[in-house]
Amino acid sequence: MTAGVHLRAGSVQPVWAGHPWVFAQAIERLSGAPQAGDEVLLYDPRGNALGRGYYSPGSALPVRLLTRDPEEALDGAFFRRRLTAALALRRALGLPRADTTGYRAVNAEGDGLAGLVVDVYGAVACVQFLTAGMKAREELVLDAVSEVTGATAVVEVPSGPAQRPEGIVSPGGLRRGAAEGLVFLENGVPWALGLPGTDEGGQKTGYYFDQRDNRARVASLARGGRVLDAFSYVGGFGLTAALGGAREVLCVDSGARAVEVGQRRVEALELTDRVRFTRGDVFKVLEALDREDRYDVVVLDPPKLARSAREVPRALERYRATVGAGARRVASGGWLVACSCSGSVDAVAFQRAVASGLRDAGREGSLVSLSGAGGDHPVPVAFPEAAYLKCATVRVW
Repeated sequence: MTAGVHLRAGSVQPVWAGHPWVFAQAIERLSGAPQAGDEVLLYDPRGNALGRGYYSPGSALPVRLLTRDPEEALDGAFFRRRLTAALALRRALGLPRADTTGYRAVNAEGDGLAGLVVDVYGAVACVQFLTAGMKAREELVLDAVSEVTGATAVVEVPSGPAQRPEGIVSPGGLRRGAAEGLVFLENGVPWALGLPGTDEGGQKTGYYFDQRDNRARVASLARGGRVLDAFSYVGGFGLTAALGGAREVLCVDSGARAVEVGQRRVEALELTDRVRFTRGDVFKVLEALDREDRYDVVVLDPPKLARSAREVPRALERYRATVGAGARRVASGGWLVACSCSGSVDAVAFQRAVASGLRDAGREGSLVSLSGAGGDHPVPVAFPEAAYLKCATVRVW
């Protein structure tokens, strides 16, 4: 008998409309004695089944729905079906293609697989298990990923902050096949990174595919110009701009490993005459630049500044300060590209922070676009807060 989770009166509408999360305060009672990772059926107060998911008793989100069909089994065939559908969506979006062999194959709730992320890097698939239920079925998932994606190697990537509340202990590493690194193309830029978790590896699953379309836009704006890529990580924006025709690029990041990896890519691509990496605090580096040193495109892509609603006010202050520092370095008629990957910060609040930062710098600007992640990062229509990425492209005067 499958255990049940019963919702309180007044808590059904979001779930009924398609939201995949069940918050702890929405639960009235349990039937049965579900343990961490067990399948559970979700019920409304009248006893109608709303769907099926996995149980996480120590989480603020005890249930994340995987299917609205209470009779659908969450077995190997289920994972293969969902993965096949996810890859069909990517093919419809033109992924992979000749100039782009790295992409997100599964974006958790957006592909009906809450608690699972899969990124494909050419022949290697990197997998993250973010819930106890997904981790408990890792062999089924890994088999399905190998079969459906055709990856010759599958790497598990640990994610401490997400996994600790779920009670997951994951050292990560190769789980299927063999691979020495991640070799792939993005917008024609060749990348060769170490496996996640190694000294040569990157953050998250190795790279940030969510900015692919925004990098391509920056490259088109930067053709023939000077680019400042702040919070550059391994130089995704900067190297794409350089290969797209930018005449000079400065990448700035505080991470020693990111700068080392980025510099190696510069050397491998024979771009040392046009691309330079500097390690240091972005604000201090910007302050140290000559007052008259201006760039045609300034990209500001800081790490997540707000992990919860409580941290939003402070994050908005930091976004404002970051934009102010960056705007001072934009040439008149140039472009400021300001990003936020904090899902807790909504688009309107972020746009206001960008506007305030521009005014602090004594500059004016016109918002040309406010974009998000690429189409390989889908989100449920009823789950708008999952659309975390905001990228404001501003013409500065």
